[in-house]
Amino acid sequence: MKPFLDKVLEDVQRKDINIEKACFVFPNKRSSMAFRSLLLAQTKRPFFAPRTESIDSFIIRISGLKEIKNSRAQLKLFSAYCSTNKQTNKNIQTFSDWGGTFINDTIEIEQNLLDAQVVLKELAEINKIKNWGENNIETDLFWEQLPKLYEDFKKKLIDNQEGTKGICYSEAQKNLEHYKETNKNTQHVFIGLNALSKSEELIIKELLSFNQGEIYWDIDRSFMDNKNHGAAHFIKKYKNSWDHYIRNPFNWVSEEFKGSKTISIIEATKSIGQAKEIGEILFVLNKDKLKKVAVILGDETIIEPVLNHLPSNIKDISIGSAIPSSMLELKKLLKLTLERQLNNLKIKTNKQTDSILSSRIIRTASQDLNAENKNILLSLILKKWKSPAEALDNLICFVEELSLNKSFNETDLKESKLILEILSESKTLIKENKNINNIKALKDVLVTFLDEIHLPYESDITAMTQIMGLLETRALDFETVIISSVNEGFLPKSKSFDSLIPFDLRKKYKLLTFNERDKTNTYHFYRLLQRAKNIYLIYNGINEGIKGGEKSRLIHQLEMEGLDNHQLIYKRTTPNLSDNNDEREIAKSPRCLELLKQLAISGFSPSSLEAYLKDPEDFYYSKVHKLNSNNDEEESISSRIVGLIFHESIEELYKPLVNKTITTQLLGVVLNKIEGAVKSGFVNNHELEFNSGKNLIAFEVIKNAIKKFVLMEMEDLKKGNTIKIMALEQRISQSIEISELNYPVKLKGVIDRVDIRNETIRIIDYKTGLMNSGDLKIKHPSTLCNNSSQTKAMQLMCYSSMYLKSSPSLKGLEAGIISLRDLNSGLMKLTVNNTTEKTSFINVSHIDEFEKGLKKLILEMMSSETPFSTPSSN
Repeated sequence: MKPFLDKVLEDVQRKDINIEKACFVFPNKRSSMAFRSLLLAQTKRPFFAPRTESIDSFIIRISGLKEIKNSRAQLKLFSAYCSTNKQTNKNIQTFSDWGGTFINDTIEIEQNLLDAQVVLKELAEINKIKNWGENNIETDLFWEQLPKLYEDFKKKLIDNQEGTKGICYSEAQKNLEHYKETNKNTQHVFIGLNALSKSEELIIKELLSFNQGEIYWDIDRSFMDNKNHGAAHFIKKYKNSWDHYIRNPFNWVSEEFKGSKTISIIEATKSIGQAKEIGEILFVLNKDKLKKVAVILGDETIIEPVLNHLPSNIKDISIGSAIPSSMLELKKLLKLTLERQLNNLKIKTNKQTDSILSSRIIRTASQDLNAENKNILLSLILKKWKSPAEALDNLICFVEELSLNKSFNETDLKESKLILEILSESKTLIKENKNINNIKALKDVLVTFLDEIHLPYESDITAMTQIMGLLETRALDFETVIISSVNEGFLPKSKSFDSLIPFDLRKKYKLLTFNERDKTNTYHFYRLLQRAKNIYLIYNGINEGIKGGEKSRLIHQLEMEGLDNHQLIYKRTTPNLSDNNDEREIAKSPRCLELLKQLAISGFSPSSLEAYLKDPEDFYYSKVHKLNSNNDEEESISSRIVGLIFHESIEELYKPLVNKTITTQLLGVVLNKIEGAVKSGFVNNHELEFNSGKNLIAFEVIKNAIKKFVLMEMEDLKKGNTIKIMALEQRISQSIEISELNYPVKLKGVIDRVDIRNETIRIIDYKTGLMNSGDLKIKHPSTLCNNSSQTKAMQLMCYSSMYLKSSPSLKGLEAGIISLRDLNSGLMKLTVNNTTEKTSFINVSHIDEFEKGLKKLILEMMSSETPFSTPSSN
């Protein structure tokens, strides 16, 4: 395998291009640095190094403007917004809901050389039609003033020699002739690019015809010859439409993807499971391979567990991603402080105060302070602020004091320096904007600024192990590639993205839609695999929460392609998340046996049985000793809370329908109450902030899922089916007689919904994670209690058993799961499917067979001879 950049350098040298006078343009800084290192390694004589830079920095240099950060742009846009229409009530909180999205949209408009005034005026007309008849003067005024707002905003930036990325790109196109005049002897070489904006395309085509420029694409024939392959979408278009290729050959279409590859597809458990798998793969790789290995983080937030699980033989590493926000302690502390200042009279204040006092930053600072100085320091952030000016003065003083502390590590000191710069700049900017006149407005501004803080790790492109995000791999090649989080929503990214511009308008003006974004992600993924020989694709297989473990469509695509020289190996790891590889056992002490007895008498729930089947050690800590690992200080909503809100909202909406045969009219009433019910669910679970961030996403997901569920039930009724709701959240229990135990044992649980559909009783369990209907197909009920892969089927059988035993006259019932993430599948039914029968009607004989396995499981749990153990890895 000859890497792409090596081939490019060979061709450049063969064509006798004057390297010292050339300008080499790459997709990113990392590939630029890699090419520079390669050039230095292959050149023996001294020479003047050529200009090598990323496409972004190259175009911004041509523009002659200074690119402004998005946070600063938002504040300047807010200032323009406040002066555009004096009559409208303006506040930063309302502006924050759309300001950042508006800037991103205009960046894309400018990068594609569109007339922003035309596009924004058409956007205003679309929304006028959309809101026809609502007589909302303020809404209409908002859309009408966007063109004028952007015109004023853009003029102020350019007058100050600044611009958003989009403005820089459009100005670069205008400034191109001047650039050519001042660079008459420069030959431009473009390397490894894809998915160009209109401005990039125009500038590149112009510079290719200027001084005989060169461009090198990195694409494989397997993709180019396949008319449906997304990886070749953009490059195929350039090859077929650019005049440059009338006179010049196309460089290059390689034939390396179909070569010999070993592709390991690994199902792991959550972030830690993936991190452990990465560590194990790196441990067994020999040093020759290790020099050409890349660890690609599909979800860069898992960098912390990955670093914690690196094996001891990995010393020389380079990390291309930034330190995750969860590890930037001062940033977290300031956000918590700002939140506490707003919550003085709310539930969370005491908990937030405790979190501030127990934070590592405060604990570390306290080591070098006496009691008096510590109190002075804490008063700066705990005392109620009266104004934004006082708040900023206190925060600056607080961070300055911390930056002098000798106990802080290097990361803390770098972070405090960046934050001080932000606070000082904010003080100047806020003085200029009189509308930021309260702590809530200040918090919104500062959080936007703090979110832009990124501290990079020390990076060395020559290091033995390269850890980076997918975009960092552009134009680079590795023999061994390990990619984590190959799940839908991570790789490729989710189809949804924030934009004020609707899909149809995007299509009209040829702006990127999710289709083009998906093709871009597909290119990056396949290009990385193109020359790799050893490929490890790791995905999270746990189906929990809004972003559960759905295997990426890119894995499915590789499986479907089934190339002859591609050997696919499958591996599924069990949830063994301990810090060492040895299987641990916990003996059952007399005290433990007594606690188990109490648990048996009070009742085993289906979820506790599932916990035991999946991980006996976790069951020991969480169920026997009640040691929960839930972190109440999470900034965003957890999957557990999502589940609670979904269940509570459904119950509130359907409670008036209990003991009624539901009709489309009754469900129509339910539809109108969904938003209020979901809001109540958030408030009841102390999630008071759900107007932004991940909490807003969760709110919309729950609301839309319930709406879809109700509409599906209405369609079911329209087909002539009848549904009568018997119970919601029904508590139920069953005694289990086990002769070997001299005390009673109980099974207990809560059934989400019991209804009668066309005279058949149904037990319905709601799940917020993704479900596979195949997991609910069982051969023999007796084996459910020794199979950790069918625990959801085991839970449904438990509910069926309890319900049938409480209703002796009942012959049978149906039981199934409705998944929040897969509503299109409807009710996924528990089905017995073997050589003698195939049925979803669960009867008493099935329950009797199931109880035999259940009793064996309980006896194992209660036995002093069987220790609690960690599940062994496969």
